[in-house]
Amino acid sequence: MEALPEAINGRARVALKNVPDVIVHDIYSPLGAKLYDAIALQDAHELREMIAIARETTGPILELACGAGRFTLALLALGRQVTAVDLSPSMLGILSDRLDSSHAHLRVNLTMIEGDICDFDAGRRFNTVIFGCVTVSLLDSTARGRLFRHMGSVLSADGRFFLSTTVAEGDTDLATPGAPIENLQQVLDSAGTAYRLHEYIAADRSIRAITLIPEVITPGAPVDVFTTAVRVLPPDQLMTELQANELEVIRTHPVKTPGAAHEIVILEVGHPA
Repeated sequence: MEALPEAINGRARVALKNVPDVIVHDIYSPLGAKLYDAIALQDAHELREMIAIARETTGPILELACGAGRFTLALLALGRQVTAVDLSPSMLGILSDRLDSSHAHLRVNLTMIEGDICDFDAGRRFNTVIFGCVTVSLLDSTARGRLFRHMGSVLSADGRFFLSTTVAEGDTDLATPGAPIENLQQVLDSAGTAYRLHEYIAADRSIRAITLIPEVITPGAPVDVFTTAVRVLPPDQLMTELQANELEVIRTHPVKTPGAAHEIVILEVGHPA
């Protein structure tokens, strides 16, 4: 058995320590994409707020890190032209298949770009750019700088860039450094297979390590485990980074989050006046 990656911590590590054949995948890998999509479809929060925001804008929409289309299909349903960018061909493949199977009439208004959201060429500027699902937290500081500089050239003069992030202030799990915190919940894939989602929040509260383990492990069989690391990026930190790249937060939009979910806010960003 190979050593487990250091990113797998706490109870997730304990659960896997005696499993002889653990295969670790990034949640955004070809195998992980379907599981990620199934989980995302069960999560409606932020979608409502982002679509409500989009209704108040005009013209074509640019969606960054569109994934398998959780936001994309809803944006297309507004009758808008959407350019959807993602680095993962697996995610874009799921979106394409979903369009073909039940939303073919929407394809005429969709342009899909497989590429890096930090430097793709869309060939035009946009009045509305959407970057949801707290995906900014997957980018390190260098990548965020590249993204924000790129948005400076992609966003029209009076355009708006909407991105979501986690609010640490007031969150008992995230606000104050201390001992690591662990949360556990059950999620289902598209076939109804149960997984345990382990969230391990680092002592300094900078990272939320996510590990997904099948609820039922067959003795002697390989076990596919899926991981990702989500940075905790408070709004004030992103505001500072945006200003350093000649963008500013115009206003914020709260997101209604259920139960014990971490609070989310949508930042509305534009060029300085």
